[in-house]
Amino acid sequence: MHPALLFAAFFFFAVAYNLLGPLATNIMASTGLSLTDSGTLVSSQQLGAIISMILSLLVMKRFRQSTVARIGYSAMAIALGAIAVSSGSILLFIFYMVIGFGSFLIDSGSNAALASDYYEKRSLYVPLLHFCYSAGAIATGYLILPFKGPSWRWAYGVVGIVLAVIVVLSLLSQRARDNKKQANRLEQGSQAIEEVQVGPISALLKDKAFILYTLVIMFYMGSQIVCSAWIPVYVETELAQPAAITATSLTVFWIGTAISRLIIGPVMNKGGKPFLLSIIGMLLAGLSLAGATMTTNIVWVLVFVALCGFFAGSTIPMYIVVTSTWFPQNTAFISLSYIVAGTVGRMIFPWLVTEIASVTNLGYALLVSSLMLFISTILIFMVQRISRDRISF
Repeated sequence: MHPALLFAAFFFFAVAYNLLGPLATNIMASTGLSLTDSGTLVSSQQLGAIISMILSLLVMKRFRQSTVARIGYSAMAIALGAIAVSSGSILLFIFYMVIGFGSFLIDSGSNAALASDYYEKRSLYVPLLHFCYSAGAIATGYLILPFKGPSWRWAYGVVGIVLAVIVVLSLLSQRARDNKKQANRLEQGSQAIEEVQVGPISALLKDKAFILYTLVIMFYMGSQIVCSAWIPVYVETELAQPAAITATSLTVFWIGTAISRLIIGPVMNKGGKPFLLSIIGMLLAGLSLAGATMTTNIVWVLVFVALCGFFAGSTIPMYIVVTSTWFPQNTAFISLSYIVAGTVGRMIFPWLVTEIASVTNLGYALLVSSLMLFISTILIFMVQRISRDRISF
């Protein structure tokens, strides 16, 4: 799969993944779902991802990683199209489970394809892939504006069509590739796999620092999905803001995240300490999110939301950099670990937040997300203490 197509597909993958937040009120109004039901919708998406993880142990052994990504995109495109033409709420849960199923294959397959098929450029392509996700998430709030209201289903349909077109283009592109170049890429991919899968997995599973650091990813990803899904709802319902401001609340969060991911590499290359940056970042992110719930001034709310995204945004890149330095022969398992931990976090915490919101309000519920970031701060401090004799970067 050509890198340009992978980047474009990942951009629209981010759009599809973040549609729920800015469209939640419209979905609830037309389907009769409650706020708690909407949280369960997010959890069903993560359940689909878990099913995908189990099945992918067989799939990944039989197909190239680019093919795994295509399977994921195909599943997501079908589910998005089905949402557009269906009605009712029960089918929505099923289709969101299919979206979750495809999401895991997309995330793992795309990262692995770039790291193997384009092994020599992986240090450039993999961060760019994650930046494309942030860019897609930023654009989501505005791309859905024409579909706000009763026509919300067509937002899903349009994105599904775009992903389907990209899948077709990727198939045509692969057929048109030069056989010699394809053989060279396959050879590089095989070498990359041999290099990253030599180390025993048991060493990571017994490592306290690795386990605690992976728990950080669980809390961070749980907090991230809560912010991206429920901050727009909070701004629209609790603060009574119009659609444009609601969309902006999601956009500023992802702008902060994108900037953080762009600058973290140069900062670390100039001597920045990963653990110190993470501890300070998580603490400030938690304080920023708490600040966003303690004011009704929409300007300050947007500023605090952007700062929350910025201060915690580089968590995943730093996790991969640090743990890959510890275990350079287990890069594939490290990538799987962050996806699994993130999936668990995205499945548990949205449900918890909506349960709290159902008996209080979304402002108090978002403080739970802030608490996750404070817990992550403590966990990173513990990881730093445990691994103080190791090289982290």
